[in-house]
Amino acid sequence: MLKQLVVLLAISVSTITALGPGNYFYGLNYGINADACPTYENIKQDFVKIKEYTNTVRTFSIGTCNLGQYTLQAANELGMNAYLGMWIDSAATFEAELAALEKLVQNNENFGSVQGLIVGSEVLYRENTDADTLASYIHKAGLLARPKGIKITTADVYYEFPPVVVAELDFLMMNAFPYWEGVTAAQGGNTLIDHFNSVVATKALGKPVRISETGWPSAGGDFGASIASPENEELYLSNVLCLTRQKGIDMIYFSAFDEPYKPGVESHWGIMHPDGTLKAPITLDLLENPTC
Repeated sequence: MLKQLVVLLAISVSTITALGPGNYFYGLNYGINADACPTYENIKQDFVKIKEYTNTVRTFSIGTCNLGQYTLQAANELGMNAYLGMWIDSAATFEAELAALEKLVQNNENFGSVQGLIVGSEVLYRENTDADTLASYIHKAGLLARPKGIKITTADVYYEFPPVVVAELDFLMMNAFPYWEGVTAAQGGNTLIDHFNSVVATKALGKPVRISETGWPSAGGDFGASIASPENEELYLSNVLCLTRQKGIDMIYFSAFDEPYKPGVESHWGIMHPDGTLKAPITLDLLENPTC
C-alpha cells in the first residue's frame, strides 16, 4: 500500500509540473524596439516563435508602432491570447495610449483574444505619477474596455498596490525580480513566491493575483549575490516554472527574446535569442520537467 501511495504521489507531481509544447509557460512578455518599429509580419513571425512555448503573450503599448492593432491581429490569426499593455510615463503618454485604445474600440476590432488590459507598467515604482492619478487613468481606460468584456489591471512591483488603485482593478499583476534584490539564483524562486504570497495577503483585497514579470539575466553584470549567467538563468527559470505550476500561479515570464537594443544587463533576459532559437543551457526537457 505504501509503495502504491508513493507511485500515485509521483504521478500527481508529474502531472502538475510536466507540460507539452506550446504550454510550457502561462505567458511570455514581448517587447519591441520603439526606435525601429517592426512591421506586422515581423511581429507575427515573433508570435509564431513564442507560440512554441506558450499561447499567451503580453505587450507593453497600444499606440507605439501600432503595436495594439498588430497584437490583436496576430493573436487572432494564430489563435493566441494577449494581454494588451498601455505604456504610461507621463500624462501625455497616457492620453496618447487612451486615444489609441479608443481608436481600436471605434474600429470594432476583435478583442476576443484579450485576457486583460494592463494600464501602466511600474508607473508607481518609477514615480511617474501618484496613486490617485493612476487610479483615474485605470478608471478612464476601463470605461472604454469593460463594455468590450475586457478585464482591467495594472502591473507594478509587489509592494506598490495602494488600496485606491486596487479598487479599480479586476485582478493584480505583480512584478518581482529577485536578481535585483541581491539573492542567489537558488534562493530566487522562493523569494518570488514569498512576494506573491505577501501581495495576496496584504495588498489584493481578495482579488486574484498574477505574476506579470519575473526573470533572470544570462549576462550583463552582478548585483550583490545575484550573478548574471546562462546557468543561473536556467536555474531560476526551472525553479519558478516548477513552483508556479505546483501552486497554480499564473506567471508571465520576462522575457520571450533578448533585446540587444537595450543597454547592459537589460538586454539579456530572454529565453530566446533575437533569432528565435532557445538560449543554452535552457532545453525543452527543462521546460517540460522543471525542478524545484
